[in-house]
Amino acid sequence: MSHAAPAHHFGNKSGLLTAYATQGYRGLAESVLAEIAAGAPVDAPGTLAAIGRGYVRFAVAQPAQFDVMFRVDALDESAAELVAAAEAAFTLLGATIERCGQEGWLGNRDPMLVAIAAWAIVHGLASLWISGRLADRAGTTDAEQLAAAVSELFVDGVLRHPGRPDDP
Repeated sequence: MSHAAPAHHFGNKSGLLTAYATQGYRGLAESVLAEIAAGAPVDAPGTLAAIGRGYVRFAVAQPAQFDVMFRVDALDESAAELVAAAEAAFTLLGATIERCGQEGWLGNRDPMLVAIAAWAIVHGLASLWISGRLADRAGTTDAEQLAAAVSELFVDGVLRHPGRPDDP
């Protein structure tokens, strides 16, 4: 293959990175779905915890791709395949939060705010793990173990906590 072949196929660096990010979003969704299947959660909060574990698992396994997926300055954000893949990955979270509401777990909380909070927590955890900033603080060398604990903490603290007036 010539040096010009990637440029011909992808158009430019942004096109190449956009294709790589698109592939990443598809891989992220596959990781999340695999974690849900493996965990066989019995309710929507359990599914939400599985999503967190699958998200961090993908990020730790594919750190370079994970980084590119969120480099909006380097991607063609209007590329239809990227938009579809990113939306499909987010829809897994959104649909699960919707189920949480249908099952009565959200109380008076705004579903989008819960989705953003859940995403921010696992994304932050994944980013901190990848950066090496958690090595001395986490008490574990197992990212998946930490992701499970953090995901359960979020689910327990936000959805399953007893005694709050806005509980279901």
